[in-house]
Amino acid sequence: MSERETQDRVAVDEASTEGAVESQAEVAESQEETAEPQKETESEGTAAEPEADGAAELEAACAEAAANYDRYVRAVAELDNYRKRTVRMRAETRDETLRDVLLQVAPILDNLRRALQQETQEAELLKQGVELICGQFNDVLKGYGLAEIESVGQPFDPEVHEALAEVPDDEHAPGTVIEEMEKGYKLNDKVVRYARVVVSKASAESAEN
Repeated sequence: MSERETQDRVAVDEASTEGAVESQAEVAESQEETAEPQKETESEGTAAEPEADGAAELEAACAEAAANYDRYVRAVAELDNYRKRTVRMRAETRDETLRDVLLQVAPILDNLRRALQQETQEAELLKQGVELICGQFNDVLKGYGLAEIESVGQPFDPEVHEALAEVPDDEHAPGTVIEEMEKGYKLNDKVVRYARVVVSKASAESAEN
């Protein structure tokens, strides 16, 4: 083999080697380019999962807040309706009670007017008429649970009596109600007006003895 041929063969081998190297480099680069999008896709998928979970939690929280607000609005509306209904019922009950009282008191007022229209000089007859009217009026009040407090002749009781004065009296034991200035009343066993009374006390002679 001539020297020329030998040089040509060496050149061919070198070119083949360089081509093989370049081909391997191109394959490696192609593999790297293919791997990089896969890595990016995997990274994007991993980052998207927490974002999806956070969005779901936010949506659930918003739904719960909306439901709570709706319940609050409904509760406020129901409470306001209950208050208005209670006020209306109280007003209606009060009106019905006043109407009932008026219908029962009206005959008493009629009797009082008739008594005033009587032309008589007999005080006893007038007194009897007034007593009948007072009795009728007391019966009406008793129908509503209002009762008179019995005071005269009873021991003084600060729970139902209010003493206006103490008067020496030998006929009654000290601390006895001897006169009633203003009538007291109870409503269903509860004092609504104290009886204003005069109470007896021991006289000076009795105290000395």
